[in-house]
Amino acid sequence: MSGKYSVEMNGINKSFGGVHALKNVSVRFCPGEIHSLVGENGAGKSTLIKILSGMYVKDSGELRIHGATVHAKSVFEMKQKGVDVIYQEFALAPDCTVAENIYMSHLAGANRHFINWKQLNRRTKELIESIGFDIDPRETVGDLSVAYQQIVEIAKALSADVDIVVLDEPTAVLSPYETEKLFKILKDLREKGMTIIYISHRMEDVLELSDRITVLRDGENVAQYKKGS
Repeated sequence: MSGKYSVEMNGINKSFGGVHALKNVSVRFCPGEIHSLVGENGAGKSTLIKILSGMYVKDSGELRIHGATVHAKSVFEMKQKGVDVIYQEFALAPDCTVAENIYMSHLAGANRHFINWKQLNRRTKELIESIGFDIDPRETVGDLSVAYQQIVEIAKALSADVDIVVLDEPTAVLSPYETEKLFKILKDLREKGMTIIYISHRMEDVLELSDRITVLRDGENVAQYKKGS
């Protein structure tokens, strides 16, 4: 049974002081699907995703990635297992170039005098073009529009070979045209077998994109819907 799921979160509990943020939450995510998490502020969406990302450690319950039980206690560990989260506040260095941001982890500790910048810029250009955009790898990220910064974040995740991507309110600052372009990227990634976990308050976006929808309320999952059912 586990083989069909990329992520299984079974009986997850998490408290902060006297506040029970998650109460026995169970949810499963499949490869090749866009699965939305919805609910009001305080429903537990962010806490659940931060446990998946490695930012928080669950109090109890089980987390499985591709069928294997995971006890990771850091974001770095979870990225190594193929999980990345793109938050509303981008984790980008505005004074660095697009290429430097996308391959930052590869450059850490490297001697800049021996980096093949021509090759790095070419790899960056090919990666961004593979998701349908044309952004100069040498452009400073701080000079890009918010929409293009988001594309850099997605490309950065793809450069790390992750196959489970979480997007937190990704269309909040996008124009309708930019939203349409983003949706195309997400649908293309779904076709390539990636797991896309989508968090949004915009129900029109959720209904258009989602293969499945899980509803959280007061730290519990109260409903799940499947497209066509």
